[in-house]
Amino acid sequence: MADGHAQGKTTSVLPPSRAERRDRIIRTALELLSGSDYEAIQMRDVAEEADVALATLYRYFPSKEQLFAAVQVEWVERLHRRVAQRGLRGESDLERLLGVLQRSIRSFKTSPQFYRVLLILESTKDPVARELYEVMARATADTYREAICNVDPETAERLLQATLDIMGAEMRAWALGRRSIEEVARRVEESLYLLFTFREQPTRGRAHLRVASRPD
Repeated sequence: MADGHAQGKTTSVLPPSRAERRDRIIRTALELLSGSDYEAIQMRDVAEEADVALATLYRYFPSKEQLFAAVQVEWVERLHRRVAQRGLRGESDLERLLGVLQRSIRSFKTSPQFYRVLLILESTKDPVARELYEVMARATADTYREAICNVDPETAERLLQATLDIMGAEMRAWALGRRSIEEVARRVEESLYLLFTFREQPTRGRAHLRVASRPD
């Protein structure tokens, strides 16, 4: 039986020694992923580097996907802590949001293997790995949401969802080799400028654009 998140529980239910061991396994796997690709890392490698028996590793993380979902959560949380420490910069929602997105893009440029793991987890059938992926996705959305604070909650959620869709589409194009990371950054910025400009147009102009965009 697995411990902690591997059973869908919080790590707070673990005794301190087990929680420390679980965290060490996650940190070790993160360090290995920082220097290698997901496919090249074996569970045995993680066990050896973390100084735990392979059977012990599997008690905490019964599958490789579960382990690296936990790794992804840790990596994203580190990124978000750095954002929090530096603060959101910019006078407008758009400027603050672009600042956060640009940091994310730079992080994936430096460590593209982490984005490839995200794509694997996005389609995983492992329910625990999927749960951890959703935790990571919510944390990411919360960080972006903090940048959008000058509009009503409903509008903020719509802007957030559109931003997530744009970012996701552009990053997938990069992962598939269809865009350079520089093109991704440019296209995300251009798309958000259009999105926020469109939102600020008079109602009549928005209605005209919606009608004009409908298929015949």
